[in-house]
Amino acid sequence: MKRSEYYEEKGLDRIINISDAVFAFSLTLLAADLIVPDLNGISSLQLSEELLGEIPKFLYFILTFLITWAYWIKHHRIFRFIKRYDDILVRLNMFFLLFIVLMPFITKVINEHSSIQIAVIIAAIGYAAPGYLASIMWHYASTNYRLIDSSVPHDYIRNTIIENYISPVIFTFSIFLSYIKPVYTLYCWVLLFPIGYIAQYRLEEE
Repeated sequence: MKRSEYYEEKGLDRIINISDAVFAFSLTLLAADLIVPDLNGISSLQLSEELLGEIPKFLYFILTFLITWAYWIKHHRIFRFIKRYDDILVRLNMFFLLFIVLMPFITKVINEHSSIQIAVIIAAIGYAAPGYLASIMWHYASTNYRLIDSSVPHDYIRNTIIENYISPVIFTFSIFLSYIKPVYTLYCWVLLFPIGYIAQYRLEEE
């Protein structure tokens, strides 16, 4: 292996390793907002009521966990084909990770203020931003095979570009629903997973 190829490989390893570390850190912090009720001196009925009161927070935790997980999968698929890197790719990746780090904060905002429009809009932007940045990264790396392997089929490149934009576009669209009622935005996020799955299946069938 040439020295330049060795440094290139090690550089990519560092980018991937710090990215995985940020994802792991963010996913772990998501659970910090879940509160265990004080069990001292309370009845089973009171405990049940306390746990039921935590259900909304738990659901938002699950939602953000799944969204962050989906972005990790996208990131993994992108860097599976990237063979080289440059300063622009590094910067794009760091901005992407910035919003991954903010996922616990976004979850806390929506946990405490889900009925307030501005909170829902902030959350939608926070959820959408990593998707747009991942899409831009892949578009930049794949254009004219700038940073990816030349053996990657053109159809795969095109389908991946389309697939990467689905999630952030849905989050962006959900912002407009918040002007009708904030809860409609939350319902739209739930639809994200079946829509994304169907779109991915159809693209892979082409």
